[in-house]
Amino acid sequence: MLNLVSPAWLLALPLPWLLWLVAQQRRQIKAYQATALYHPQAALLASLSQQTRQQLPWLWLIGCTLLLLALARPQWLGGDDHQGRNFMLAIDISSSMKAQDFYVDGLPVNRLDTIKHVANQFIAARQGDRIGLIVFADDAYTLAPITNDLQLITGLLNDISQGMAGQKTAMGQAIALGVKRLEQLDNKSRNLILLTDGSNTAGEIHPLNALEIAKLHQVKIYTIGVGNSGKVLFQRGPAQDPDFVEVPLDETLLQQLASESGGRYYRAGDTETLQQIIQDIEQLETIPIEAMISPPREWYLLPLLVGLVLLGLNQWRNTREAMA
Repeated sequence: MLNLVSPAWLLALPLPWLLWLVAQQRRQIKAYQATALYHPQAALLASLSQQTRQQLPWLWLIGCTLLLLALARPQWLGGDDHQGRNFMLAIDISSSMKAQDFYVDGLPVNRLDTIKHVANQFIAARQGDRIGLIVFADDAYTLAPITNDLQLITGLLNDISQGMAGQKTAMGQAIALGVKRLEQLDNKSRNLILLTDGSNTAGEIHPLNALEIAKLHQVKIYTIGVGNSGKVLFQRGPAQDPDFVEVPLDETLLQQLASESGGRYYRAGDTETLQQIIQDIEQLETIPIEAMISPPREWYLLPLLVGLVLLGLNQWRNTREAMA
């Protein structure tokens, strides 16, 4: 869809034509005032001179018109309706996500970096889907509402770090916030993907209460329990030795959240399993997705460049005629 940021400039489109007409009138008046000699063929010469003056300076007029169009800043917005799905990613960034029990490309990484790595692959494979992003620890926060600007989501995802929202796990808050972000969308595609490695330890909303809200708004919750059971490695400060700590995962709660909302529970103990889970979720049925306003593509540069070229050619032609 074509959009003009400053359409008021279009009101000035007649201005170059008016300027040319005024200039023509002034030249004619000066020519009559400067008449001192009479010639037998004066009428013919005057007629030929008038025809010469009345030739429209097309290069100048079109160039000025294009510059005014450039000032109006034409943009191309949006796209056509298409098939897709709506996903809200809710990522746990509590202190337990520092546990280092995953491997990516043969190197040990913590749970949060693993989730970011796999989520980046998931986002990169999206075709027509819309994604939003929530992080939660002591509370839940929306980093991005549902959008088809997946480049924005990728940038925000890569900026996530452990500790930016506290140390605990407000799982109920994350579910309730995800439902709030999804409730205005088509009820056939309201999908919340909850990635966590622990149990609910913070927040004013219990996960089961948030589950009732999700069921009311027909939001499917896909819960992913991240990490291995037993004691796992925690990297501490540079002057401290690593520690081994057990992080309890409330699988019973995660299974209940998924089954009662119509979603599914997954347990991800390694990177390959986590990737397979994402691919499984990807098989969800698509629905018609209405066109959303995407980042605009600026079109002002084309009329600006062409207009400047035409004005340059007009000046060059006038200079040649004056020297001839």
